[in-house]
Amino acid sequence: MTAQVLADLIERTTGLALDRGGVSTALDRFVADRMRALGLTMVESYVSLAADPTGAEQRRLIDAITVPHTWFYRDPEQLRTIARLLVAAPVGPVAVWVAGCATGEEAYTLAMIGRSVGRDLYVLASDINETALASARRGVYSALAVRDVPDFERRRWLHQTEHGFAVDPTLQSSVVFLRHNLVEPPPQPPRGAWDLVVCRNVLIYFAPGAATRLLGRFARAVREGGSLVVGAGEVVFEPPLGLELVSSGNRLVLRRPARPAQTTKASRGTPPQPLIAPASAARPAAPAPPRDDDLVSALTRGHGLFERGEIAAAIETYDQLSRSHPSVAEVWLFLGIAHYHCGAVEDAARALRASLCLDTALWPAGFFLARAYDRLGRRDDALQQYDLIADDELQPLSLQSTSAVINELRALRHDFRNAARRLAAERTPLPPRRPFK
Repeated sequence: MTAQVLADLIERTTGLALDRGGVSTALDRFVADRMRALGLTMVESYVSLAADPTGAEQRRLIDAITVPHTWFYRDPEQLRTIARLLVAAPVGPVAVWVAGCATGEEAYTLAMIGRSVGRDLYVLASDINETALASARRGVYSALAVRDVPDFERRRWLHQTEHGFAVDPTLQSSVVFLRHNLVEPPPQPPRGAWDLVVCRNVLIYFAPGAATRLLGRFARAVREGGSLVVGAGEVVFEPPLGLELVSSGNRLVLRRPARPAQTTKASRGTPPQPLIAPASAARPAAPAPPRDDDLVSALTRGHGLFERGEIAAAIETYDQLSRSHPSVAEVWLFLGIAHYHCGAVEDAARALRASLCLDTALWPAGFFLARAYDRLGRRDDALQQYDLIADDELQPLSLQSTSAVINELRALRHDFRNAARRLAAERTPLPPRRPFK
């Protein structure tokens, strides 16, 4: 197990929490090897060496625990949202900061999208991992990394060589790579502030406090009218001061309004979505709302329809409740479960994400969300949800309504966690997930 003094150094230096994504295991192996190579017998001695921000050992340590894992055109639905933001940006070059760029695939993807929508982009892509940045600047990728690139874009911007697929020099020239630590002040854009900040699949690896501070830095770095986009699977409890949640297609975006926002609610009919902490983060769950007899009566009616197999009618009941009570996690939970059972898996995933956003203790939402991701072919997202449930201590459900459905869920609490653990243990091992991408 990683010594606390080393975990403290890494969190202080990078914001990274070692209980995310199997980082601790990779770290233990690396530190053991380095201590043998350096002839050290105490981890405190190694920490003293690695604490020097100007020394080579700290960079070696950071590179070891930030293993890149990404590919071109990751999450096409979210990329369509980003394309709409680029089109709507003010006239002139659009300044885009890709924070946590890993080996560069995402930065080059955004450059491709900019060309395809007719916008001139200045893309600054940053990461803390020197080895990853060297690979990004080289711009040569495997067939696996480019598997999701549309054929016409691949032919235009990726040239097959004996070493892999090389990014066209014209596209490469529009992306600048920079070493940057996300716990430090943001890099400066060419003018004023950033039009768009993209930081996908990063915050889930940060300690809650560090993630909150990072969001605040992003908020100050975005221009008025500009936007912040985070990973679709990353969870938001509330936007940072200065940003508001807005709907764009099936995704939510954090936008800095031209004037200070009076509220931070998403547009009507769109549930708030999780953004800064995964379901297992050490953050208190939302307090149970006061009992609402009309709400309980309507939920009970929906449960009865569900239990009799009248799924469509149950969905209609839950859907009406989601509009009249959009801040009640329990409503979104059962709407998601009902959608899942009738095969509307995309609708199920949206409702279940909203439920987890409002109350991270609703572990059935996490379990059904993992199953929905599985059915949608989003295997990495599904495994991440299973891992969260497998690692978490599932608390007893605290719900306003009662029904046979709820009793069954309560009875299955330990079975859900054990199933998640089994799936996590039996799957084919994946490369360690990197914290900065």
